[in-house]
Amino acid sequence: MSIKTSCKSVLLAGAALALMATGAAAVEWRLGHILPPDHPGNRALERAAEEIAERTDNRIEIKVFPAGQIGGAKEILTGMTIGTHQMAFDGAGILSQWSSELGVLEAPYLAKDFRHLERLIDSKKGHELVETLRTEHGLRLLDVWYYGTRHMTNNARPIETPADVEGLKLRVPEVALSLEFVKALGGRPTPMAFPELYLGLQTGVVDGQENPLPTINAAKFYEVQKNLALTGHLVQFVAPLVAEDAWNAASEGDRAVVMEVLQTVGDDYNASVIELEKELVAALEEKGMAVTRPDREAFAKAVQPIFGQFAELWGPDTYAALAEID
Repeated sequence: MSIKTSCKSVLLAGAALALMATGAAAVEWRLGHILPPDHPGNRALERAAEEIAERTDNRIEIKVFPAGQIGGAKEILTGMTIGTHQMAFDGAGILSQWSSELGVLEAPYLAKDFRHLERLIDSKKGHELVETLRTEHGLRLLDVWYYGTRHMTNNARPIETPADVEGLKLRVPEVALSLEFVKALGGRPTPMAFPELYLGLQTGVVDGQENPLPTINAAKFYEVQKNLALTGHLVQFVAPLVAEDAWNAASEGDRAVVMEVLQTVGDDYNASVIELEKELVAALEEKGMAVTRPDREAFAKAVQPIFGQFAELWGPDTYAALAEID
C-alpha cells in the first residue's frame, strides 16, 4: 500500500529516535469525524490514540471526537487547514472538494475490492493524487482503511440486470458522480440526508438506496427494504489524516510511532470489516431480505459513458491510468 510502502524507512529509522524524544513538549491533536461512537472505525481510532499516547509518553495525545461533535466533515477538514483541528478520518468524496482529482477514486467499478483499491493508491498515479493533497492543501494521509463496498436495496423488485434499475427512485448522496451513476442505469436519483432515509424508505418517498452492508444492517434498512442486490458498485476507503504543520512539528521518532500504530490498528480494522461483510449477507437474508448477485460487468459497462463528464475535474488521463491497473 502506498502509505505503508513509502513510510517503511521512516518507521525503521524512527524506532530508535523515539527513545531519544523524551524531552519533547506534549501536544494535543484533535481528531474529528462524523461516524457514530460505536462504529468500528471510531473504536479503532480510540484504540490507536490510547496506544500512541502510551508509546510517546503522552507527547502526542490524540483526542477523538466522533459523530460530528466538532463539526461536519467539511468543517473538520477546513479546521485542519487553519489550525483549529489537527486530524480527520474521511474518504475520497469529501477530500475531492480540496483536490478534485481524488474524486476518481469514487468512480463506480474502478476498484474491484479493497485490495485492488490499495493497489490503485499504491500506483504512480495514486501517489500523485495523495501527494497533491499534501503539498497543495496541507492534508497528509497516514494510512488507508476500508470503509466498505456499496450495494443497492429497494422495495420494488429484485435487481438482476441494469434494466431492473430503470425507473427506481434511489436515494443517493448529494454528489454529482452518484447522481450520474443512477441516471446511467435509468434510475431516478434522489438526494436525501442520511438521517431522513429510514423514514423515506418506510413511507415510499424513495424506492431504495445504496450503502455498504454494515450500514444497511446498522441502520436497520432490512425492516423497510425487501431486496438486496450485491452490485458492489463502489469500494470506498476512509483515511486517518493529519495537518502537515502538526506533523512537521512532531519529532521524527514520535511520527514513526504514530505511523506504526495506525497501520497496525488499521490492518486489524480492515480484516474485521471484510469479515463482517461476508457474514452480513447471510444475516440479512435471515432478517428477510431477498439477495441477488447481479452481473457486475454489465453494470460497469452501462455506467462507463459517464466518466467523460468528469475528465476535466479528474485530469484527462487520470481515470485511464488507474483503470489499467489489475
